[in-house]
Amino acid sequence: MMMDHGEGELLALLARLVAIDTPSGDRAGMMAAGEVLAAQLRKLGMELETIIDPAGGVHFKAEIGRGPKVVLLAHLDTVFPLGTAAERPFKIAGDSAYGPGVSDCKGGVVAVLGALRRLWADGWPAVRIICLFNGDEELGSPGSRFSLAEMAEEAVAVLVVEPAAGEELVTVSRQGIGRFTLRVCGKAAHSGSDYAKGRSAVLELAHKILAVHALTDLAAGVTLNVGAIGGGTRPNVVPDSAWAEIDLRVKEESQIGPILAALERIAAEKTVPETSATLSGGITRPPLPPKEANLRLFRSLEEVGRRLGIQLKPFCSGGGSDANLVAALGVPTLDGLGPAGGGHHSAAEFMSIPSLYRRVELLAEFLRALAGG
Repeated sequence: MMMDHGEGELLALLARLVAIDTPSGDRAGMMAAGEVLAAQLRKLGMELETIIDPAGGVHFKAEIGRGPKVVLLAHLDTVFPLGTAAERPFKIAGDSAYGPGVSDCKGGVVAVLGALRRLWADGWPAVRIICLFNGDEELGSPGSRFSLAEMAEEAVAVLVVEPAAGEELVTVSRQGIGRFTLRVCGKAAHSGSDYAKGRSAVLELAHKILAVHALTDLAAGVTLNVGAIGGGTRPNVVPDSAWAEIDLRVKEESQIGPILAALERIAAEKTVPETSATLSGGITRPPLPPKEANLRLFRSLEEVGRRLGIQLKPFCSGGGSDANLVAALGVPTLDGLGPAGGGHHSAAEFMSIPSLYRRVELLAEFLRALAGG
């Protein structure tokens, strides 16, 4: 694989970031990654501001220029625990790079820095660029969402540099996400001598899990997944407690109310007598439908891509991101502007190296186009 000096620097930067463990909530890792970002941005005449949210989460902001405001979003946190970077270090095989967070979303962070470097080399265009590199996106951005809202206010565009679903795809809509915990209380008893006196919370939860999954409607874009469960203490004790964590995905805002009502009904109903249940949680990211403002922004990007020989196509994603949050504020938003990759949240995660270079060029040229109105 041939590369010029600038491309080699981008890969070296990506390798440095991937080598730093940054699980959500790990302050030391986030600060170490911030030092790498700060050194890069100082070369461009920019300073990196550290933002500590009320819960102690660490995020970074950088800003430069005057003119129409454009916000670039990419996250530094990953879903991988401490030690993963040493166990599964950055590597290159053919046209792909591998490592924890290489695509989701450290490749996006590098794409932002690469685009800024291109703009700096040619002279900053007449556009106000605000970058936010947050550290809690994988948690639903509980601490950074307030900074997101403030930065996005009156922006002409918010560009979210999550990984692209494909080399020529740009995300224009996403499903909404809800996270819930269902807890069941029963009555403990000896599973042999006093079995009839027990009220199994696990059995009641099993009935409820089946009811929750029955709410899934693939044709309507509604899915419910019980992804984690627990309960009981020992096999010879009728369990008096059990719990399940539920992931909800919806396509439209109008689908939320009926699903929430159905979940509450499932929690209230009981198959095992004398058990009870509580449901907690809620919608963490509202749906991002293909709004006209976002489609207009895509058409502008599409024209820039055409000039670069890239035939871009709109994409609707089943996942959620910070784009859901800012688009809900009415700000024109595009997502999936990072390099293409796959295997996210797994040991197979990879990033297409050629797509990194193309997305750097696309981002830089689109920022120039936004400067021109």
